[in-house]
Amino acid sequence: MDPVEGLPGRADPSHSDWEKQRLSHGVVLFVCASLLAGILLLSPVHPGGPGLHIFHLELPPACTFRALFDLPCPGCGLTRSLVAAAHGDLADSWTFHRLGALTLLYILLQAGYRLGMLTTPSRTVRLFGDGGRLNRGIIALAALFGGNWLLNLALLF
Repeated sequence: MDPVEGLPGRADPSHSDWEKQRLSHGVVLFVCASLLAGILLLSPVHPGGPGLHIFHLELPPACTFRALFDLPCPGCGLTRSLVAAAHGDLADSWTFHRLGALTLLYILLQAGYRLGMLTTPSRTVRLFGDGGRLNRGIIALAALFGGNWLLNLALLF
């Protein structure tokens, strides 16, 4: 299958298929950009210190799983880890959640791919291929989250 099949200017593309692809690229880009904006708006914290702040207002703890079961969830510490990684503090990022920096990298790659597909699709396809590996990366990331969670639970007991 041609990796740029369905792009404008290709043989026999369906205009509605391209519009659907544009919409999906736009939605994922919007989600990634919103996550990145939120991460950058939050003030970084240090382990053992006060919680996350936005505009000098402390945010309440948000983990319902921990509140209900008194155990960490697979994503416990991820927001603080993402904020630390985005602000360049990889040591604190690792302390909060082992996969925070990798998750941030994945969000950045998805944002770049989606922006490229909306602006320069041919060049983006040459760089990323059809995006299949990047899209399947979420499955690998989910498996890593599961393994990390099991490790965290094992370390508790």
